[in-house]
Amino acid sequence: MHFKGLDLNLLVILDALLEEKSVTKAAERVHVSQPAVSAALAKLRRHTGDELLEKVGREFRLTPRAEAMIHPVKEILIQIESTIYTDSDFEPSVADRTFKIAMSSYSADVLMPGLVDKLTTSYPGINCVVEEISTESLARVKAGSIDSCITFQQTKLLNPSESIEDLSYSHLFSDEWMLIAARDNAHVTQNTSYDEFCALPYIATRLGWNLYSFVERTLDHLNYRPRANISVPSFELAITSVMNSAGVAVVPALLLDDLVRPFLKVFKPPFEMPSIGEFLVWHSRNDGDPGHIWFRELMLEVALASQAPRTHTAA
Repeated sequence: MHFKGLDLNLLVILDALLEEKSVTKAAERVHVSQPAVSAALAKLRRHTGDELLEKVGREFRLTPRAEAMIHPVKEILIQIESTIYTDSDFEPSVADRTFKIAMSSYSADVLMPGLVDKLTTSYPGINCVVEEISTESLARVKAGSIDSCITFQQTKLLNPSESIEDLSYSHLFSDEWMLIAARDNAHVTQNTSYDEFCALPYIATRLGWNLYSFVERTLDHLNYRPRANISVPSFELAITSVMNSAGVAVVPALLLDDLVRPFLKVFKPPFEMPSIGEFLVWHSRNDGDPGHIWFRELMLEVALASQAPRTHTAA
């Protein structure tokens, strides 16, 4: 297809150049030779009347015109792909499709047992690729690299520089925060004050090298907070650490099933914490995609079932 001599295949190379800012890396990304990408860049320069990629010192940088093209070009390519490959007669029981989603280990612990059961028993051709939530997840949803992510409603806490413009979302499940201590920890009771809490050995949860949990962000905004003796990368590890130490932690209640509760004291925290609201977030371009709609409804069904009390049957 050509528009005034513009081969739309050039848009694929343009997208790679805009993202990689390098002819060599763009060639590797689209699996063509470096001379082919250089030739494509020359054609793109003629069509746009702009250098697009220019050398500044030892590195290449995008021109202002190229910077302005990043989002529109990405959207065009995603829309074309969606238009061509969307199945209007999506039938999940026989479909062969992969959905990519980002979530925290907490959300995975709550949702994955039900999701795995649904997929393996009823939808054998559906694959679900799960990746760890990060500050880049919203950008990856916008870029079409993943289909959706699960995060709290305050998406600005995930990445303050990201906007939720063009994103759709739906509430998945709610939860409450709980203060936990080992069953034999005599220093923690239902009447433990905030001052006493701050004096206890505290285990913080940091979900990534640059992503603190909502608990830590809340404590950071108080006049004073407990000193973290240790930081762990998941609430599950915080629970395990508390069970075997004098430390305390604040974790979501849904993680405290009948396997761990016998080893813990569980109380409401001695400071105000809003309820947890986990949301499924996706790009609005997928609002009408039948397969995407089905997957979102499946996640909502699994999330609803996860609200029931969590028990385990001994083998």
